[in-house]
Amino acid sequence: MNLSISDRLSKIPFSSIREIFEEAARMEKRGLNITHMEIGRPDFDTPQHIKDAAKAALQQGNVHYTSNSGTLEFREAIAQKLKLDNGINVDPQKEVVVTVGCKEAIFNFIFAFINPGDEVLIPDPAWLEYQYIVELAGGVAFPIPLLEENEFLLDPNDVRDRVTKKTKMLLINTPHNPTGAVLPESYLKELADIAIRHDLLVVSDEIYEKLIYDEEKHISMATLPGMFERTVTINGFAKAYAMDGWRLGYAAGPVELIQPILKMHQYNTSCATSFAQFGGTAAYLGTQEPVEEMVKAFDRRRRLLVSRLNEMPGVQCVVPKGAFYAFPSFKELGIPSKDLATKLLREAQIACVPGSAFGSHGEGFIRMAYSTSYDEIEQAMYRMEKVIKGLTVKG
Repeated sequence: MNLSISDRLSKIPFSSIREIFEEAARMEKRGLNITHMEIGRPDFDTPQHIKDAAKAALQQGNVHYTSNSGTLEFREAIAQKLKLDNGINVDPQKEVVVTVGCKEAIFNFIFAFINPGDEVLIPDPAWLEYQYIVELAGGVAFPIPLLEENEFLLDPNDVRDRVTKKTKMLLINTPHNPTGAVLPESYLKELADIAIRHDLLVVSDEIYEKLIYDEEKHISMATLPGMFERTVTINGFAKAYAMDGWRLGYAAGPVELIQPILKMHQYNTSCATSFAQFGGTAAYLGTQEPVEEMVKAFDRRRRLLVSRLNEMPGVQCVVPKGAFYAFPSFKELGIPSKDLATKLLREAQIACVPGSAFGSHGEGFIRMAYSTSYDEIEQAMYRMEKVIKGLTVKG
């Protein structure tokens, strides 16, 4: 029996985030209380009206395959949302594909358009699935460093300097995981100019768009002049609606880009879960009050976490403007980020993610999700401070 795996898969590591998650779970089985700041999911329940819509769909027998693109009602709700919230006009019949989470939408887009040797410009640090999906497709992931001194914004000059004849795609994520950075309009306009000048396709991952603070404004790349025809907007329901387990996402854009994504989707998953799509429809057409309340809670936690981190010796934290992550620097402590994450888990019972899990430019940082209660964060910071002060004394 030949059990050798493919060359393409053998080069891809398991997720560092899940490694931390699994060790934390083992510690909990031993009776330890862990503050979970490693997994990027809200600690809120899915709003009741969304669950009710899915329950009703189940009771009414909506348990079979839908169109590969998703139910028309759901796609119409998505198109309406994109028009009202983002200023993006799409035809729900041909320019929206419902996927099993945002990850599948990104996977399908990259596999549909990237050939072996094609280069994709990706922020670093970033959600590492971007890089590994590109590599699985045979492409070359080209990192663009995000610098702390620039508040982790994707600098158009750095992008411009790295475009080559092989560059085919630019990936942007705003608000950004893991740093919480929000790209301003001036940056997006410059990035759009680069994409047009060099004929690049653009993946715009906007999953955190509703989680935004300090009067920042989210702008969709596809709304800028000349960008709709080359941009696929990726979004979903996991973050803003606490629906991570529902696995609902979508890709929206011009028919020339969406139809190849649909073809990939047909051979990949066929369709997203039928009754979950009824919940997604209710999420977009129903009250947005639960989202607003969740964002207020995240904002309060964000202020606490950043304030406490910046009080610790050897720690510096840029104030995140979106998502629900802080990305503090521990470079002054002189300890690898993976070692520090392990130490915080084992000695302070705080599960967080080493910055190196998000790319080489994430080394020296830790991602901490404030998607856990205010009180838990407050208590965790006292435990963390003891560990940090111990490292400072030893140093």
